[in-house]
Amino acid sequence: MNISTIKGVRIQAIAACVPSHTVNNRVFASDHFSEDLTNTISALGVEERHVCTSEETTALSLCIPAAQKVLQGVDLEEIGAVVMVTLTPDCLMPNNASYAQHLLGLPSGIAAFDINHACSGFVYGLWNAALLCQNLQKKVLLLDGDVNSKYVSPTDKSTALLFGDAGTATLLTPDNDAAEWHFTFHTDGSNRDAILMRLGFRYPIKKEYLDSQVFDDGGKRRFIDMQMDGRKVFDYVVETVPTLVSAFFDEQETAAEEFSLLLLHQANQNMLKRLARKIGFDFRTQMPVCMDKYGNTSSVSIPLTIASELKDPAGHVLMIGMGAGLATGIADLSLDGMVNYGVLEESV
Repeated sequence: MNISTIKGVRIQAIAACVPSHTVNNRVFASDHFSEDLTNTISALGVEERHVCTSEETTALSLCIPAAQKVLQGVDLEEIGAVVMVTLTPDCLMPNNASYAQHLLGLPSGIAAFDINHACSGFVYGLWNAALLCQNLQKKVLLLDGDVNSKYVSPTDKSTALLFGDAGTATLLTPDNDAAEWHFTFHTDGSNRDAILMRLGFRYPIKKEYLDSQVFDDGGKRRFIDMQMDGRKVFDYVVETVPTLVSAFFDEQETAAEEFSLLLLHQANQNMLKRLARKIGFDFRTQMPVCMDKYGNTSSVSIPLTIASELKDPAGHVLMIGMGAGLATGIADLSLDGMVNYGVLEESV
């Protein structure tokens, strides 16, 4: 197992931003589906979701207010890079991070790039941002945002009740006294079709891709909408991920008892409970959850959980992002010294 250790970096601040418009899942289900989906909603653990109502709202426009919060009182000349994790960028070119530099008034002499990742994306983003922070000895702004609602069919039961929109900002800073961070990753590209959004250059734009149709899996959606094989994802998370965590613990000579919290990608409530139990955590007291009110927000879900649920964030935490790819990112880190600006709501 490959382990990446990073020294001398900590999270200075975090903030999140969600659309103020909410969707009650039980009302939504009764409006869009003929069968009773009460049990499905309870299993998912998503009672409501925040979704954009304007076509003009993007992942970046949700991240900017959060970024403005974490940059309060910060000398912008101290920023050495801006990184954005998103699977729903404003444009294919240029990247969102470059425009964020302009919108936030950051120095022109900085690195700016995007990372295209979904469920494990925040762990990837945090790793890259920490490496930059360590190397440059300057603060690094990590943005993470997605507007999943724009590419989720309201008539596809596997996805319609699950996904929400959100943006976050995390500011990293050099700190020689900070605890070491440890990362590891796992990728199984053979199962990439388990969660798939066919919107790219492999699929040249065709008019019929915008028309709703019924697919072999029973889902009614556009060709470009997100599709998900829930069983494949569930099996990966509850069977493969625990073995990865066990190997990580062995490599680090640590155990679940040494962590105060388990921060998981907010994918599916039942799945998260199963995973927590398998790796030795109490999901009732150690696993904060925000998907009940925000839904699955892709890679944004971990920082959104921190901003939403941890009023005084601190301590030794285990962070796991797992899903699309199929991929997993695991991080052993500390939240000590972090300022939490919470969750903003915008009418977008």
